[in-house]
Amino acid sequence: PPTQYSKQNQNRPYTEISMMNILTSLADKELVHMIAWAKKIPGFVDLSLHDQVQLLECSWLEVLMIGLIWRSVEFPGKLIFAPDLAFDRNEGSCVEGMVEIFDMLLTTSSRFFTLKLKNEEYMCLKAIILLNSGAFPFLSSSMETLNDSQTIQLILDKITDTLIHVIAKSGLPPQQQSRRQA
Repeated sequence: PPTQYSKQNQNRPYTEISMMNILTSLADKELVHMIAWAKKIPGFVDLSLHDQVQLLECSWLEVLMIGLIWRSVEFPGKLIFAPDLAFDRNEGSCVEGMVEIFDMLLTTSSRFFTLKLKNEEYMCLKAIILLNSGAFPFLSSSMETLNDSQTIQLILDKITDTLIHVIAKSGLPPQQQSRRQA
């Protein structure tokens, strides 16, 4: 998706309201592009509109979070929400519970950095998050039953196979490949 800018006045320190307004505005911009991205996943547009909507509705936050994590990989200790907007964990403290979320995101970003995650792997993981959101409808009170779970599983299997293939072609020793797949 295209790079999104916050275009926010960088008044610091942030308040709970200003932080949430900035993040909500950015999320709105990214959600528009998420639909176009999902349609590029092989097989996604062949699903019923109902299934497409259900998958997007159930995974949008996780898809946004993995994008945030990916943008932040090269910036230890920072979350890069946009090229013109980066926060460290302390700046998240103005919103109750945000430091814990920031810590989880920063830990995952650090792990991606340690693994030297490649763009192809990231793209596969992002697609897996979208498609996997429909795997356990009983865990969500808001998710309706999918029309074609078998087709979604086939698409998910193909993407998982692609991820395994990308890892196999990485040149890493088999033990490191196995660790990476975990």
